[in-house]
Amino acid sequence: MIVIIALIWMIDRSEPYPLWPFLVTLAFCFRGYMEWKHIPEARRHRVSMILATISFSFTGLMILILLLKY
Repeated sequence: MIVIIALIWMIDRSEPYPLWPFLVTLAFCFRGYMEWKHIPEARRHRVSMILATISFSFTGLMILILLLKY
């Protein structure tokens, strides 16, 4: 998480980068993994994994749009 926070401060925010949604995807994956590993009986990790999948799809779509644009 420290690396993600450091990247947020270093990236130029004036242009769209697919790195932003990818960082959100990593956060959801990390949260889902930790929930699954430490509190599997709560089954809250399913929501985090679904959000990670949606976020990953959005990231892929954003990369596709940027590739077609340039």
